[in-house]
Amino acid sequence: MAEWGFYGRTEPLRELRRVAEAGRWFFCRIEGRRRIGKTTLLGQLARNSDDFGSKLIYMQTPDSDERDVAATFRRSLDESDRNEARALANSVVDFPSMAAAIGELCRAGMVVVLDEFQYFTRSALRHFNSFLQAEVDKLRSAALTRGGIFVLGSLHSDMSALLEDKAAPLYGRITAQLRLDHWEFEDLMSVFRSQGVASTAQWLTLWTFFEGVPKFYHDAFEQRLFEVPPQDLARELLVRMFLRGSSPLSEEADTWFLRELRGRAVSILHYLADHPGCNHAQLVNALNDPHDSTPLGTHITRLVSRYGMVDRLHPVFSDSKSRNARYYITDNFLKAWLSVAKPAREAARLKPLDRALEPALRRLETLEGTAFERLIRNLHVEMSRKGKGDFELSTLQLGYWNRPRDAARSVEIDLVALDEGNRRVRFGSCKRSASAHGRAAITTFEGHVEAFLQAQQHRRLRDWRHEKVLFAPQFSDDQRAALSDQGFLCMDLYDYRKMF
Repeated sequence: MAEWGFYGRTEPLRELRRVAEAGRWFFCRIEGRRRIGKTTLLGQLARNSDDFGSKLIYMQTPDSDERDVAATFRRSLDESDRNEARALANSVVDFPSMAAAIGELCRAGMVVVLDEFQYFTRSALRHFNSFLQAEVDKLRSAALTRGGIFVLGSLHSDMSALLEDKAAPLYGRITAQLRLDHWEFEDLMSVFRSQGVASTAQWLTLWTFFEGVPKFYHDAFEQRLFEVPPQDLARELLVRMFLRGSSPLSEEADTWFLRELRGRAVSILHYLADHPGCNHAQLVNALNDPHDSTPLGTHITRLVSRYGMVDRLHPVFSDSKSRNARYYITDNFLKAWLSVAKPAREAARLKPLDRALEPALRRLETLEGTAFERLIRNLHVEMSRKGKGDFELSTLQLGYWNRPRDAARSVEIDLVALDEGNRRVRFGSCKRSASAHGRAAITTFEGHVEAFLQAQQHRRLRDWRHEKVLFAPQFSDDQRAALSDQGFLCMDLYDYRKMF
């Protein structure tokens, strides 16, 4: 069994090291979704530094009250290897004394890490921010050459309310910030190479569930999922990660994603899991309750703006006011949980395991198709940004669709990418299987591209160089040759791996 290592994160690690070694006191915000590796990144920084780790005081903020938070911080001090920290432990009994202790620790050159910082938006904890502000102001004016505070959070709206709202006590105090996103495809290739995961079918299944969340891949490693034969991966992933009593992700979605949601918001997510890409009118027709005092649009807006769980996407060249917007669940894991894993888990309580898995595996095939489209779009952005791809991207749209009164005139294109400098436009069709790019599918794709170019607002693209690209996880040599003879460029995930 291969060892698990630290993958990717070269740039974020370099930035954190710059903050920590700048020779001045800092107040740094690190933000990213849950399980994305914020704490792991700090741990890696500590392991790579001679004495940084010994200076850290870490607290995971509980979602409770002042007394419990103070007690948690007191335990962190008491368990420290540093005498300066242990000497302060008994003095921490409430928020004023906790903030004062943080100030003393910083003046002693230590670094305080407050994880789950977004909980300080809670009414029971909010007043801590004023006490922390007073200490931060003293530390900023003290011209210290060492020490600092890291605040880690996973809800962007709450972190912004604490640190960016002009009425917030800590407004304007941050000296550095870092946004931690998913592993990119290049990082995943490092993981797959080190673990011997060689099949594109495996890559797509894993990405469909875990996208680029490091903790989920580590959980899969611990469940020895990477040793499973490719043809058995989907089944074993569901069983080992979700359905067994000891499965590491069996409660993840309910615990971390859905615990703050109730009623209509949950209904919207379930509907979007079953009807990805629906529009506002379809949501209203399906879910609107005239007895609900809160309009459905308000629930949707909260899921989009506050929680970041839903994407409101527009077709190419449309503006934010377009009525063509479509709604999708943002997170791969949440989407896979609602569409595949949760129904399988509920069915397995009443049915034999194989019977519970049959419909779940069928749903997974459909889900992998939409996930593959998103992966291809992400790859275009990543490759162009790194200068390693085959397309210099100036504009990428998630696709094109229209709203004709006549359904027969509907146009759907999976990917529209523009290279303004070279007057080049790429149209892409994504299929989960290369064999799905058959005669009928190709004819439909070409018809939609032609309809797109004939539209008045797209006529400027007619004189550009047009590329029609077919995407699939893997093409055989024979499939590639046959499609190339018809004038299509074929690209699969192996092609992208080679570009790195």
